[in-house]
Amino acid sequence: MSVDAIIALFVFVVVYYLIISEKIHRSIAVVLGAFTLTFFGVFEDPEYLFKNYVDFDTIFLLIGMMLLVSTIKSVGFFEYIAAKVIKLSRGSLISTYMLLIISVAVFSAFVDNVTTIMIFIPITLAITDIAGTNPVPFIIAEVLSSNIGGTATLIGDPPNILIGNAARFSFNDFLVNTGPAALVTLFVVLIFLLLIQFSKLKKHVKFEINFVNISRSNLLKSYAILLITLLLFVFQEFLGIHSSVIAFGMGFISVLILDPKNLEKHFMEIEWGTIFFFIGLFIITGALEDTGILSTVANILSNNLGDSPRMFGIVLMIASFFISGFFDNIPFTATMLPVIKMLPEINVNLTNLTPFWWGLSLGVCFGGNLTPIGASANIVAITMVSKYSNSKITFKDYMKLAIIPSLISLVISIVYVELRYF
Repeated sequence: MSVDAIIALFVFVVVYYLIISEKIHRSIAVVLGAFTLTFFGVFEDPEYLFKNYVDFDTIFLLIGMMLLVSTIKSVGFFEYIAAKVIKLSRGSLISTYMLLIISVAVFSAFVDNVTTIMIFIPITLAITDIAGTNPVPFIIAEVLSSNIGGTATLIGDPPNILIGNAARFSFNDFLVNTGPAALVTLFVVLIFLLLIQFSKLKKHVKFEINFVNISRSNLLKSYAILLITLLLFVFQEFLGIHSSVIAFGMGFISVLILDPKNLEKHFMEIEWGTIFFFIGLFIITGALEDTGILSTVANILSNNLGDSPRMFGIVLMIASFFISGFFDNIPFTATMLPVIKMLPEINVNLTNLTPFWWGLSLGVCFGGNLTPIGASANIVAITMVSKYSNSKITFKDYMKLAIIPSLISLVISIVYVELRYF
């Protein structure tokens, strides 16, 4: 192993430890890791580094969607829709429970999970307070639903954005491939949750949810912006436009139409820490690829499982699921992308990469439900419950309700990939 490879591996291990332990902010960890690699000359040419390893399609897609969500959120659109959904329950706690879970899943398919959770948790806490019921089962169910719904689309979960840009999959590709698995999983998980919570939900409550003060003009504009954005994503292959261009353009259009005087405010709403986290992560994983470490990993995987694409796919999904349950799924996804790309060069039996891309997506996204730290939405939800209510979600509380639905999702995804792609 070369000196550069040793440095790259050491930096990767240290950064990963800092991310997991949360001793320092993960963005600081990866950016300093990237700085260390360039400082010690692991990359000789910075221009080559940014050209080959930093995926700017992903960066601009994230910035654009964050800008669009911030703008539409600022006029009260998401809160209005959430309140509208609650009104449809007509006092039935079971109907409210189902509507919340389904609404969170749908929102999460088109809006990032953290934003969705931040919109729905205050509504949920108000409902459970009026109903005099424990909010914890509601919140955990919404977290599960959020991660399942985000699996269905290109923009629903950050790992999908990474996979989509690496494999050149479109918005429609995800809808057609991960969408059905997410839909079936949501249905089965919803039935399971209803069965174990039915006795606690079997009552009617008079809800008094006030609609947010949003003007009819802003409401119609928000609907139009979201609809146009969705249509552009759906027809992007026909139009020949990258998803990053669509997101970036519609983000600025949303500001122009809804809140042109407060562009700086919406820039502040963009999660710049996440953006720099991605940039640093691309550089660190690029070093692993550039120094040959990832090709070594690919060789090991191929030599042990390469004769059976089916077995390789199953192991990849299971590993992705459990690793993402306990560690951040973004670094793991970013690390696996170049490994999967290298497989055809190593083993002729692994030329069709399609099952592996979809298996990776389902594994890392569904795996986020396994523990309270498996996804950012989980952590945000637990923090908000402690902050805004008298309840608290412990690690044990979460696992007690989430572990069986999570394992159900893993089984469904394995069966789905097996039946459809092998």
